[in-house]
Amino acid sequence: MQEIIAHRGASAYAAEHTLAAYDLALAQRADVLELDVRATADGTLVVVHDDTLLRTVGDPRRVDALDAAALAALDPDARPLTLDTVLTRYARSARFLLDLKRPSPRWEPRLLAAIDRPGLRGRVVVQSFDHRALRRLHRAAPWLEIAALFPAGLPPFGLGAIARFATGLGPSHGAVTPKLVFRARAAGLAIRPWTVNDPAEIERLVALGVDGVITDVPDVVATIRDRAAVPLAA
Repeated sequence: MQEIIAHRGASAYAAEHTLAAYDLALAQRADVLELDVRATADGTLVVVHDDTLLRTVGDPRRVDALDAAALAALDPDARPLTLDTVLTRYARSARFLLDLKRPSPRWEPRLLAAIDRPGLRGRVVVQSFDHRALRRLHRAAPWLEIAALFPAGLPPFGLGAIARFATGLGPSHGAVTPKLVFRARAAGLAIRPWTVNDPAEIERLVALGVDGVITDVPDVVATIRDRAAVPLAA
């Protein structure tokens, strides 16, 4: 059964990376919460997509230039949530797909410490476009599930090279073909395409048997997944 992966929560209906968006995603039967993770100037891990807070809260400052005091001074309704806050709140009700933004050896150990605690091992997958960072994480924590992201098409080298450090593959949804799904299966890689909201495209991916669908509309995917699971009448 394909996982429904809520992209920044149910972000088509609620402000992204807010408790409201995560709560709604779970109410819409998402299995996994996708979180973008960045580090502040003092190494605090927060959940926010962009380099700055301009788009989400109208503050042009860079996230990696803010420290704990600067974050505390923000309006509580606009302040980015810490990763620990989200993991703790939803540890019993969801699994997590953590998308690392600008990962660095400086804060990667903090990430592993946040994940490697009772109740979270086996419930978290880490993904990134930065494959060097993913290799570092694999060496530091061989137990960690890792997915390699790709911005569009896949590289010319075989998926076996990715399988040396990753357990999954995150292509753009338009790059997913029956051949790619077959190749991923042969390499032992789960395949979770991003980010798809069009019902026809969701139906195509579900029919191909991808392992998860990353989406802003968990309710739409849930309806399509249910319909696909109903056997045809004799």
